Amino acid sequence: MKRVAPVFLIFLMLLFAGCKVKTYTPEIPYTFNQNVKVILGDFSYDCRICKTEKDVAVTVDSTSAKGMIMTYNGNKLAFSFADYSYEIDGRNFEKRNPAIVIYEVFEYLNSVQQLDAKKIDNGFKYEGKISLGDFILIQNEDNSIKSIAIRNTDYRIDFVR
Repeated sequence: MKRVAPVFLIFLMLLFAGCKVKTYTPEIPYTFNQNVKVILGDFSYDCRICKTEKDVAVTVDSTSAKGMIMTYNGNKLAFSFADYSYEIDGRNFEKRNPAIVIYEVFEYLNSVQQLDAKKIDNGFKYEGKISLGDFILIQNEDNSIKSIAIRNTDYRIDFVR
């Protein structure tokens, strides 16, 4: 009986040594050029997002604002439409602007020491906080972005493949 106890303890130690919390560290694309659908409740519009290391440019592809370009760099929000263009302080502008949302989400993800990706069906889930509220970013298994949603709102950005 005395031999069984040590063998059993060694077996338990080996069994639990193999158990550890799995962390996921998928690669996040910090630059991309992709079509998206911005959804605000019953209203939605299509646009093209061009994310560089310095800024986010959103070109509206539907609605009466088709052709308008909004660019945000963390400070200034620039608008251009046909021959008209102007620039304002973006930090005090409507926080639901997709250029601001995309910029802030990726700035948050870039600033976190250790990203906490949770494995979900067909991808990964990230959570964080921006000026509009808590966000949820869903990433596909191929590391492309699937969607960004703001918790407790009807605001969502769906990335079109």
